[in-house]
Amino acid sequence: LTRQLADELPDGLELTKALRLVKARLQQLLPMPSPPGGMVERGGVYALVGPTGVGKTTTVAKVAAQCALRFGVDQLALVTTDSYRIGAVDQLRIYGRILNVPVLSIRDQADLRSTLADLRARRLVLIDTIGMSQRDRGLADQIALLSGAGQPVQRVLLLSAVAQPGAMEEVVRAYRADPMLGCILTKVDEAPSLGPALDVLLRYRLTLHYVTNGQRVPEDLHSPNPLYLVERALRSAAAVPRPPDGD
Repeated sequence: LTRQLADELPDGLELTKALRLVKARLQQLLPMPSPPGGMVERGGVYALVGPTGVGKTTTVAKVAAQCALRFGVDQLALVTTDSYRIGAVDQLRIYGRILNVPVLSIRDQADLRSTLADLRARRLVLIDTIGMSQRDRGLADQIALLSGAGQPVQRVLLLSAVAQPGAMEEVVRAYRADPMLGCILTKVDEAPSLGPALDVLLRYRLTLHYVTNGQRVPEDLHSPNPLYLVERALRSAAAVPRPPDGD
């Protein structure tokens, strides 16, 4: 990516102008939803997938709250496939009670088919899935479950901005075996640099639908701002302090 950006620059540019062109080009390259607008505006059935700890359940609640505010609670339903972790269903049901939205738990493909058939009239159905490591053998089963739902289920990958670059790339490679709608970048507020995350998005052409930067529901869910993301990535890299002489 660095070579590509450098090759596109005219010769003889001063640093300030060259950096401005690089920032503009990075903003153009970042895959954004087309047409603009989040999952709430488009509607449909979405499964939020990704490793444990990336914030799937909280993000489901944030998207759900935005839908409830925009279109009303009768246009929304929450589904969970996570019946294994202690308290996982309870956490989503707490959000469901706050929003006054039904939360349905499913165990297998037939269960998912019948549940989604019953929810066809809802504008937005969000599926909270089991968090799985990119090396978990059960990942293929999860993909098969969602693929056999009887109607299109669009998968959205959650990536943590604080993950190590190598781990982030492993996650994308594992989860992109089946076509994905794109991704949501979480924990942006905790990341010392957004460079590794943007690098993965650019190289794998992952459409970025939302970013999250905290635990508040729904305030800490945002449509991506390419200018902000690029500035954060480059500023944080430039702001790394130099060690004292002799260290």
